[in-house]
Amino acid sequence: MAEERKEAKNGQGDLWQKVESFAKIVAAVAVTIGSVWIPYVIGRTSEQSDRAKVYMQVMSEREKADTAIRQEMFKTLLTNYLGRFEDKKDAAESEESFRKRIMFLNLLTLNFQEYLNARPLFEDVYQRLEKAEQRDGKDGKAYRIWGELQKDLFRVARNAASGQAAMLTRSGLSRTFNLTKGKAVCIRLYAVEALVELTDKFEKQPLLDRKTESCSDASVQNPQRMEKGFPAIDVELEEVNESGVRVKVTPYQESFRNGTLNFVQALKPIKFEVSFFDLPYMDNTRLFDGSRFALLLSYVDKKEETAEINAIIFKGEFMSLRDRPFFEEMLQKLNQEGKSN
Repeated sequence: MAEERKEAKNGQGDLWQKVESFAKIVAAVAVTIGSVWIPYVIGRTSEQSDRAKVYMQVMSEREKADTAIRQEMFKTLLTNYLGRFEDKKDAAESEESFRKRIMFLNLLTLNFQEYLNARPLFEDVYQRLEKAEQRDGKDGKAYRIWGELQKDLFRVARNAASGQAAMLTRSGLSRTFNLTKGKAVCIRLYAVEALVELTDKFEKQPLLDRKTESCSDASVQNPQRMEKGFPAIDVELEEVNESGVRVKVTPYQESFRNGTLNFVQALKPIKFEVSFFDLPYMDNTRLFDGSRFALLLSYVDKKEETAEINAIIFKGEFMSLRDRPFFEEMLQKLNQEGKSN
């Protein structure tokens, strides 16, 4: 019996010795690997950090240089526009003066479209051309020249607006519609695919992206108020001019239940001018869900009191400099993103 206990103790001792030897080997291997791997990781991390610092420094210097160039260019262009071509009192502007004004406007919109709302400058040139046209009458070479200059002015404005609209619709939508004075048109500012609405007889039909009646005329059955919804607008033409129109826009929140329009809520209406000189980067309106829309005038008939308008809808992530968020809004958004992660 004593011999069996002795053999068991010897067996346990041998096992512990083997475990101890194995642990020493593992520790030695770990130390060896660590002495090689840790410096490698530290060096690699340090190298990536150095590269990031160099990249940030290069980008920062590049941004400073670009800002300095833009600042000098903007100062020169604006000084030339407002200073060099300021005519003396009661002096008539020449064709060359107008052409240079239009050229400078083109340069301003091409290089500073995210920083400058050039609409007042376009309107100023247009009004000066109208005065020149009225002064010289509707006969003769001068009248044709003023007409050609007006076309050039509209061309520059349309090119700038269409380029901005093309960029914005990459992440949004575009709706083109016609307006007649005194009649409202409902424009839905969201994708309507796979959604339906009810007819007067409460039969389902595909949802239209626009309709020639108010959004409030939608038929709903057993409406239930919902916090979330999609934006739509009523657009009503109130006044028609040669270079723009005045509209009344009523935002709506349209909510769906099982893909069927179930609740429509009107928000506070707004009135504003829509001009041929509007630029969507600056001339846009924010909706209740954070998205934005801009109205671009395509065609106007003052005699018939009609107009064609293109609605550009884009995500709220786009912000012009005049819409930069407050510091508190930025903190709130960062906190929300942190909680979601």
